[in-house]
Amino acid sequence: MVIRKREIFFQTAIFIALFSASVTKYAYIQRKIVYNDLNKEVMENVYSFPGEVGLYIKDLKTGAVITYNEDKKFASASLVKLPIMVATYQAVEDGNITLKEQLILTRSLKAAGSGTLKSCRRGSKFCIYDLIYHMITESDNTATNMISNKLGYGYINWVFKNKLNLQVTRMDRGIMDLKMRRYGVENYTTAREMGDILEKMYNKQLVSEKASEEMLTILQQQKHKDRIRRFLPKDLNVANKTGLLRDICHDAGIVFTDKGDFIVCVLTSDFGSYKLAKNLIGEVAYKTYRCY
Repeated sequence: MVIRKREIFFQTAIFIALFSASVTKYAYIQRKIVYNDLNKEVMENVYSFPGEVGLYIKDLKTGAVITYNEDKKFASASLVKLPIMVATYQAVEDGNITLKEQLILTRSLKAAGSGTLKSCRRGSKFCIYDLIYHMITESDNTATNMISNKLGYGYINWVFKNKLNLQVTRMDRGIMDLKMRRYGVENYTTAREMGDILEKMYNKQLVSEKASEEMLTILQQQKHKDRIRRFLPKDLNVANKTGLLRDICHDAGIVFTDKGDFIVCVLTSDFGSYKLAKNLIGEVAYKTYRCY
């Protein structure tokens, strides 16, 4: 009787495993079919765009992907702040800093462009967690400079290469150091590498499970909603980071839906009109969302 029960148990377990595998395979095939149709729609937007485009879309359940110039190097603009956030949490994990540690704002760290911290008095103190929050949700350039000055470019790039396995993405100049940019020193990234970072964060594989969850929560509070979120329902949950410079317009994020979640990374350059670039990113995100 005991042997018979064991046989039934193992047969049931095998049946469940085979059934689950067949369901997963069916879901992948269905998503692949949908993504094949989506690819045609998205490419219409890409081919009609008057500039360069890097595209990476991935269904986070089945792994189905749509790509275009996914490994092409683009000036990262503020997208580099996404892996800088990861490097900061890694520094906490390594015991180099704490999120409660306070940094002092100096004149040399103030940066023009995005963010409110540039208007604060010299000598003002901010804890590292608040600086991360400003860096991501407001894309604050001054907060980014304060963090990168604390960590150092050497450590940041070490994390990029050795912890995130990034081959292209680097930080070689300050966020708004346009003088260095004119000399040809640039921060670069690719659509695929941004997507890889987001996928690892989604799967709670960055630094630690807790750190991944905290970083995702910060991304979900993004205040720049004129690209991926441009045409999406306002109550939809999105975790994203934008990037903007002269002739550069990017957005990379995760869109959460009731029927599945997906990554969408669209990098653009040399387009002549920010509105065209933002519309492209918004249309790609919306067309993907309609598949769910």
